[in-house]
Amino acid sequence: MPIQQRYFDILIQRVSGDRYPSNQMLDRLEAAVATNDQLATYVDVLIDKVEESWYPSGQMLDRIQRMMSTVARAS
Repeated sequence: MPIQQRYFDILIQRVSGDRYPSNQMLDRLEAAVATNDQLATYVDVLIDKVEESWYPSGQMLDRIQRMMSTVARAS
């Protein structure tokens, strides 16, 4: 497994398992995204976080919108 993929996998597991992941961890994960598949996985995790909360943070929603724009541009 390439090092980049391994690093991404570690970060995505941490973010997935944390109820309220820190902005620093999310920033690091966004910086680690290198493929469309990783981007889709990351957006799915963020959407799961929003679904888990009655009052999702505006920052989380902004991240989702920014990442979805990135997906749209990549298509």
